Amino acid sequence: MEAAELNTLRGLNVSRTGSGAQVVVTGTRPPTFTVFRLSGPERLVVDLSSADATGIKGHHDGSGPVSGVVASQFSDERASVGRVLLALDKASQYDVRADGNRVVISVDGVAAQAAPSVTASTTRDAVGGASAVPPTAQAVASAAPVREAPKKAEPEAAPKAALPENVVAAEADEREVANPAQRITGMSFAGDTLRIRADGDIARYEVLELADPPRLAVDLFGVGLAARAPRVNSGALREIRVGAHSDKVRLVLDVRGQMPAYRVDRSRDGLEVVLAGAVARKAPPAAEPKATVAVVAENEPLRPAQVKEDPASTVEVKDIRFEESEDGGRLVMKLTGAASWKVDRPDPRSAVLTLDDVRLPKNLERSLDTSALETPVKMISAFSVPGEGRKVRLVVAADGAIEEKLSQKAGTLSWHLAVKGVKTESVAVAARTAGFTTEAPAYAAEGAPQQARYRGKRVSFEFKDIDIQNLLRVIAEISKKNIVVADDVGGKVTIRLRNVPWDQALDLVLRTKALGKEEFGNIIRIAPLKTLEEEARLRQERKKSLQQQEDLMVNLVPVNYAVAAEMAARVKDVLSERGSVTVDQRTNVLIIKDVRSNTERARSLVRSLDTQTPQVLIESRIVEANTTFSRSLGVQWGGQARAGPSTGNATGLIFPNNFAVTGGVPGPGVGVSGTPNFAVNLPVGVGQGIGGAMGFTFGSAGGALQLNLRLSAAENEGTVKTISAPKVTTLDNNTARISQGVSIPFSQTSAQGVNTTFVEARLSLEVTPHITQDGSVLMSINAANNQPDPSSTGANGQPSIQRKEANTQVLVKDGDTTVIGGIYVRRGATQTNSVPFLSRIPVLGFLFKNNVESDARQELLIFITPRILNRQTIAQTL
Repeated sequence: MEAAELNTLRGLNVSRTGSGAQVVVTGTRPPTFTVFRLSGPERLVVDLSSADATGIKGHHDGSGPVSGVVASQFSDERASVGRVLLALDKASQYDVRADGNRVVISVDGVAAQAAPSVTASTTRDAVGGASAVPPTAQAVASAAPVREAPKKAEPEAAPKAALPENVVAAEADEREVANPAQRITGMSFAGDTLRIRADGDIARYEVLELADPPRLAVDLFGVGLAARAPRVNSGALREIRVGAHSDKVRLVLDVRGQMPAYRVDRSRDGLEVVLAGAVARKAPPAAEPKATVAVVAENEPLRPAQVKEDPASTVEVKDIRFEESEDGGRLVMKLTGAASWKVDRPDPRSAVLTLDDVRLPKNLERSLDTSALETPVKMISAFSVPGEGRKVRLVVAADGAIEEKLSQKAGTLSWHLAVKGVKTESVAVAARTAGFTTEAPAYAAEGAPQQARYRGKRVSFEFKDIDIQNLLRVIAEISKKNIVVADDVGGKVTIRLRNVPWDQALDLVLRTKALGKEEFGNIIRIAPLKTLEEEARLRQERKKSLQQQEDLMVNLVPVNYAVAAEMAARVKDVLSERGSVTVDQRTNVLIIKDVRSNTERARSLVRSLDTQTPQVLIESRIVEANTTFSRSLGVQWGGQARAGPSTGNATGLIFPNNFAVTGGVPGPGVGVSGTPNFAVNLPVGVGQGIGGAMGFTFGSAGGALQLNLRLSAAENEGTVKTISAPKVTTLDNNTARISQGVSIPFSQTSAQGVNTTFVEARLSLEVTPHITQDGSVLMSINAANNQPDPSSTGANGQPSIQRKEANTQVLVKDGDTTVIGGIYVRRGATQTNSVPFLSRIPVLGFLFKNNVESDARQELLIFITPRILNRQTIAQTL
């Protein structure tokens, strides 16, 4: 639409008419407008389509029942809407009419009857995450049958008490985008420009210029926060504050001195807020900044102006917190002094505590949702009474009738709250405290899918037998969406929801009435499920019909790494009944014939599957160590004793005249002379290259006594170490095998003759690798080291086979080494040969026995190291 076609609003006049007031908006063309009323607080909104309200600046003082008037502008490439908002002291009767180029809004001072409209309470978290603003009730009132203006995102507005003069200007921009942003990924500030980066296109944003002190607020809707506020190094800006809400992200730019010129532009990856030069703007002197935590509430521009008061005579609230107790809960307020109070009971389920001559700091004007705590109290709101700076109210809502008790002592006001007939279970855990100055935790049911699926503004509904079309109209107003309802949608519904996203509430209502929805950008179409299913079926049939009429085309798709014949079976699944695929074996090419859309899908499938297969080098070390040790100790001794005339020691008897005693064990006297006739012959095997021995001979002068002694000892120690290092390279998910060894023949004789079979005695490694997404290698390994053992032979002299095998699966990082098997065998033996009884004599028993000790150890270790050869290619395909 050209600028010349816009209805430029040139003036806004407020005048008193008896007990009422009249607001006249003057433009350049006959107006087309839409009127609706909002409650909680009471407001009257007039939207003028194809209008330009930028010429009407600031806040206009009201008169009579009108507290104040403010104009704002919403524009994009599709439409331009000028909005005039009247803040009312109370619900009043009104009339809006067109008079030439003027819009005349008349508000009567007589209170209007309660409209049969419905209310919807919304709760929004503060930017600082501390709490939420008080619930806001909204109501839709009927207006004159006029042409509907495009609805745009609107900033919060309130009556004069909640809409101070610091609202200078407001603008919004909303577009349909193909790739809507989900979160803010980064922010930077340089050269008086704040750059906001997102992971997509920002569909909707709003800009509020505020004064007292001067600052600029930018609201980004439908996105989450994944970045921190940048540091400011500019003389124009003092600080940038960022906070996340359930439905938006708010950025507040605190400026120094007067507000400079600015503009907000869309960029390729987000938004840019550009500040340039000072603007000659008359603004009230900025208050000296306080040393407070940078917390921005969503309704910051809507807070009442600060009332000048004597600090010495006013009690100030320092802190407000809610604590659980066995009978309900306790609201604790820290005050600078004693305060007068009273409690009102609007209904059995709520209570209002009013404090006189008390000031509530802005950072404590909050609402706290306590429904997640184990207490019947569900909501607590604290705020200053509009227009009365020294009066503070705290509103409590519960599940049942409230019983309360207040006590004040030493600057602390305690409000004990309990619900009649409700008993809370005592649990032995530390009491949880909900503070108004700290971030309220987000309690959610474990695994609840709606936390990630639904992201709309949270609302509360309580309706009985409401017409479903009226309910959809309320949801449309809250969501700022255009809703189109089919003619056959009707009926009534009873609903009670608390603090749920509006899109989840919409889904529940639609399921209740067997309805469905279709979304087209900012438009939601609602119709019965049967109608939508029938339309979907017709669309599918039409699509098939168009495919049947579409011309066929032929595409040649080369296959590089896979086998074309194997790929053809997968391609057939994406083709239509008219399509076909053939394979050219020589060139490994697929010949695909079908409509254009299906051939493109088939080509994309082949491109995704036809990737280079990874290769893995498997390095192994098979280490076998054998150690042996043996020690033998032996003794031989014997001799003879003779008595007779020849030795000169005859017995002197006739019989026996002589005798001789000698050893009875025959054997050569190695190391001694003659035949020793050993009495104890327990030697060890010694000889050439084996052990050692020493012999002793003792005898008398006459030869009557002779003693021969021989000691022998042998010790053997050996170490054998065998290292095998097989390597093998294979493709991913393919088995590789490498082996080395001998085949030993075994002969078997039977009735048919002699049969010869061969038994493998070899070292082998069999591996099947699989490369995982994180670059590790999962391997199925079978390692064997089977060797012949000559020390153990069969009946025909064939050696036995010593088998050592390991079969396992392991997961190893690329280039790391793992030990997959360890076989450790130890054989120890001790052998003693002795003379009975005599060998047990202490000390002397050594002369009547020999000892043989042996110790043999065998150990097998297998080390495996996988290495991905074409890792860069793999990283691109995984």
